[in-house]
Amino acid sequence: MSVLPPPLDLRRMLTIVRKELLVLLSNRTSRFLIIVPPLLQIVVFGWAATMEVRNVDVAVLSRDSGLWSREILHRLEGAPTFRSVVHLEGAEAVRPVLDARKALFVLVFDEEFSRNVERAQPAEVQVILDGRRSNAAQIAASYLSQIVEDVARTTPAGLAARTAREGAANGVFRLDVRTRCWFNPNLEFQWFFLPNLIGMLSLMLGLVVTGLSVAREREVGTFDQLLVSPATPTEIALAKLVPGCLVGLAHGTIFLLITVFGFGVPFNGSVALLYAAMLVFSLAAGGVGLMVSSLSSTQQQAFLGAFTVGVPCILISGAVTPVMNMPVFLQHASQLNPLRHFTTLCQGVFLKDITLASALLNLGKIGLISVAAVSVAVWMFRRRT
Repeated sequence: MSVLPPPLDLRRMLTIVRKELLVLLSNRTSRFLIIVPPLLQIVVFGWAATMEVRNVDVAVLSRDSGLWSREILHRLEGAPTFRSVVHLEGAEAVRPVLDARKALFVLVFDEEFSRNVERAQPAEVQVILDGRRSNAAQIAASYLSQIVEDVARTTPAGLAARTAREGAANGVFRLDVRTRCWFNPNLEFQWFFLPNLIGMLSLMLGLVVTGLSVAREREVGTFDQLLVSPATPTEIALAKLVPGCLVGLAHGTIFLLITVFGFGVPFNGSVALLYAAMLVFSLAAGGVGLMVSSLSSTQQQAFLGAFTVGVPCILISGAVTPVMNMPVFLQHASQLNPLRHFTTLCQGVFLKDITLASALLNLGKIGLISVAAVSVAVWMFRRRT
């Protein structure tokens, strides 16, 4: 004969939730840790974290005194990407400049550069990049290529080629290609990264707040007292999830206001949809945090466990690097990561007013992960008690 579990008592659960909130907010150190660091992170990341390359220092070794090398240097000095252009006296100065990181790359013009340009002959420019900063060097080299191409169009050979193309295309259909970026026309990195940061910080808060609660009870010796209370282990476990969800929603609101009004990131979607996603996502993060807490005996173990789980979740979520660039097995594994689906939904809500079908698909995936995470967390909590 099977015995049905006793029904959940909402009043007992609310009493435990109230106790958890009082413990969390009555301690000055706890208040500081859940309020100040997340706010500092979103502000610092919003200003400092960028994949754009700016304030680049460049060194130039020019053996040519002609018009076209000077034109390239003039445009290089006028570009906002490049901060300073250092002129070198000889080839022996190239290595020390790169070794000391005084320049991201060195641009070298030979004696025949401008003369070859005037003769419509191949003219070469050597670019020596600092491979220790590979990503920045590649982006800066791309900027430099655009400048050189623009100058090439104004040379006699470039003008003649353009005239020939226009003459050949006179009276013939011409294909005019124009590039337009949807959802982020100016390719602002903050527009992409700050919505992702809401999910990343909410995940870490949910893991840490929920993960420390049970470990704290064990460490200070009040866990046994909690077990002899009228509340069942299931009620205790579910009540432990609520403070983390409330903290996640509160911080999500603050992050939303800072992102929209502080950094000017557009918000084109539904506020209700975003809050529904934050609530379900907070439950998933709290469930994973409760799993970590159930396996930890001290707060230090719970804190380290939260970062052990949280950092890989962030790395394979697509919030930092594209999922499509990862190995196939990681792309499949990321489907079990709630942050991946929350990131997709959050970017859609902010930048492109995501369709209801796509929003419900991602919200459904987060919901399934939340149910699984909470169920496993409650089961693990009951086993430990």
